[in-house]
Parts: sequence; C-alpha cells; structure tokens
Amino acid sequence: MVFSLSTLIVAQDNRFSQQYQPGDRPAQYILGTDDVLLISVNLWGHVQKPGIYSIPSSFGLIDLLSSAGGPLRTARLNDVRLIRKNQEVIKVNIKEFMKTGNKDLLVPLQPGDLVIVSGSAMDVFATIVGIARDIAIVVNVIVLAQRLN
Repeated sequence: MVFSLSTLIVAQDNRFSQQYQPGDRPAQYILGTDDVLLISVNLWGHVQKPGIYSIPSSFGLIDLLSSAGGPLRTARLNDVRLIRKNQEVIKVNIKEFMKTGNKDLLVPLQPGDLVIVSGSAMDVFATIVGIARDIAIVVNVIVLAQRLN
C-alpha cells in the first residue's frame, strides 16, 4: 500500500512538471476554508500592505485594496493599473467609482492579475525635496567641518 501511494505521488509530480514548462505560471486557484475558491493576485504601489494576496474569487478591486489596509494618502486612485496575464493593461478610475458608486467602472479580478496603485505627482515632488534636503545637510556638515579645521 505504501509503495502504490508513493508511486501515485511520483506520477502526479511528473504529470505536473510535464504539463508546465519553467517560467509558465498556471492559474492560481486555491480551495480555502469552507470550500471558498481563492485566487492569487499581486498588489503593488501606494497601499498600506503591498504583496501577494489569496482572496476569494468573488472579491473585487475594492475588497483587495481593503484587505491590504487601503490606499496610502499619496495614492492616485484615478490611475490604478490592472495588468492581466495576457499583458493586457486596464486603467481603473477608483476615484470616479467613489464619487458615483457606478460598479461598471470596476473590473473583476482574475487569477494572476497584477494591480498597481500609482503615486501622485505630489509624492514625486516630496521625494525630490527630501533628497535635496538630505544633500543640503551633508554639504552643511562638510562646510562646517572644513571651517573647524
């Protein structure tokens, strides 16, 4: 019995390695608790907790963002990008959805989707100002050190 069980496991492993070539990403469906079908999606950008999420297949974009703790203050919600496995890029305007409540503006999630929440222009400006501030501090320390010598 142990021999036949181990043979079955090896056969399944060989079937999997033959079915998918290295670099292929099969659709990510997972059976969760209470027999809920889960999908795996990636969330990047200006959200509280970016990462890979296994969410119920019934979840939408708003549910995903909520699972990640919501968008950061710097998020540009009128320019959220959803990239499908077939490389299709879909622009979603969550800001407009929040104004109107029109669910037709939201796109259903699919396994393997990548959701990118971009940052605002103010965020880029704040980053540049922060770098300039750090450079100014270093220059001031160097100038003060030279004056003391």
